[in-house]
Order: sequence, then C-alpha cells, then structure tokens
Amino acid sequence: MYRELDHAADLRYELICDDIESLFNDLIQILVDNYEPVLKYEVVFKKEYPVKEIEDMIFDTVNDWIYMIDARKIFPYSCEIDDVLYCDFVAFSELRGTELKALTYHGLKIEQKEGKIILRVVFDK
Repeated sequence: MYRELDHAADLRYELICDDIESLFNDLIQILVDNYEPVLKYEVVFKKEYPVKEIEDMIFDTVNDWIYMIDARKIFPYSCEIDDVLYCDFVAFSELRGTELKALTYHGLKIEQKEGKIILRVVFDK
C-alpha cells in the first residue's frame, strides 16, 4: 500500500508493506500510476538485482527501472525476491502520464514498525 504525500516540487510517497518483495512491487505500481503506460504484457526481458543494503538496493533498482523505461523502452512488470531480486519487464506502446527523472536519496527513509516496512521516497519529475 502506498500514498502520495505533499511535496513542493517533486513527488513524495509513503509505502507501508509486509515484506521487501511487496515493497518493490508497490514501487512498480507507483511507476505505472505516473507513467500510465500502454503495456503489451508479454515478458520480453528478465533482470536480476543483487540483494544488498536496502536503501542502496531501492535507490539503484528504481533508478535502473527509470533508465530501462527511457532508454530500452521496456517497463518493469513484477518482482520476486529470493537470493536476488528478479524483475520481469514488458514492452509498451506508449506512455500517457508523467515522466520521472530519478528517485532521489533526499527523503529516502526506511524503517520497521509493528512488523511493517515503512518507506518514504521522493522522485524528481
């Protein structure tokens, strides 16, 4: 689950999830809601991301997704985590929404509370 928070110029979100896999899938949903892609739903590319310190992992992975959307013209579709984070990408025919430039370290905060993972992120748009 995520919600948008007020921010002067950029996009700021708070995500509350049960586990890391759900967190990454909610981050994909934030991209879907902003970019509004017309997806083709056939998996065209699979990528593995190393599991490392969670803040660095979130920053590096989401910024790679933004790069893949812009440069490779493929969109992250789903993730699962085991020893690594596996991500499936699908093609898209167009983007109808807002392009995001990057996920920032500014405002990136993660904590655990009552068995939930709480993440706050800010995107440059």
